[in-house]
Amino acid sequence: MIKALFAAAAMAVCLSMMCTSPRPPQAGGLDVYLPGDEAGGWAKDGAAETYEGEALYDYINGGAEIYHEYGFRRVVLQDYKDGRGRSVSLEIFEMMTPAAAYGKFTFKRSGKGRPVALGSEAELESYYLNFWKGPFLVTLTGFDEDRETAEGLLVLGAAVDGRIRTTGRRPLLVDALPPEGLRLGSVKFIRGWLGLNSLYPFPSARGLHFGEGIGGAYDNGATLIILDHGPGGGAEGSWTESAASLAASARFEFIETADPSVAGFRDAKGRCVFLTASGTRQLVSIGPEPAACLELIGRAR
Repeated sequence: MIKALFAAAAMAVCLSMMCTSPRPPQAGGLDVYLPGDEAGGWAKDGAAETYEGEALYDYINGGAEIYHEYGFRRVVLQDYKDGRGRSVSLEIFEMMTPAAAYGKFTFKRSGKGRPVALGSEAELESYYLNFWKGPFLVTLTGFDEDRETAEGLLVLGAAVDGRIRTTGRRPLLVDALPPEGLRLGSVKFIRGWLGLNSLYPFPSARGLHFGEGIGGAYDNGATLIILDHGPGGGAEGSWTESAASLAASARFEFIETADPSVAGFRDAKGRCVFLTASGTRQLVSIGPEPAACLELIGRAR
């Protein structure tokens, strides 16, 4: 019965995205956010560089697409040196919205560093520091793992933080992830196909219509992805079409489930993939154990 439902829904569609209205640009250039005398012994090394819109491809070869998927406006780059010749590179990305800045932050952090009190959320790991605040994503990169370089990252980061006056909260969808057992550093906010496929390599875009999504890994070994369709609905039809797409793929084996509203599959690597709809959202759980995946879906519902 459920296989027939999937087969009937197996029709090609284009991946559609709900867009957030872009915010107006900040007055003036991004240079106003570059630390000066307050940088505690770290001085600018060379001239700043700014890239806007499509020019980001000139700066990031092969990695600009995901910035644009979130909503990229412009970026300023500035190198710094201290009195002993240590170097730190600073990047300040201005995104379209605070949600876009938060989303890109969730992909830049590793989840293995330590949180620090900068911006709205920050992580320091080895010789990298990332934080977001309002529509800005800030990345500082050192070129060695010396204690003094790490201290420089924090000093420069604090100086940038002090210059950014605007704030913003993380997307409300983050709160849809069941908190128990969630690995906080694993949470990823997604805005499109590139972000989604970094969490799990779906074979096609069929049925994966969503405005925004959130994903996170859990202590039970499973990952939960929630795709929100917004007030227009469509989650039920998208779930059916997503399941049909997996059923038609040679990479997936069908798994019978006790609940006909939940579709189950096993991929070529032995991972279970379960899909269902809940209100305006499509729920996807992935992991080695069916019980863990189904338990997550039950809690998310």
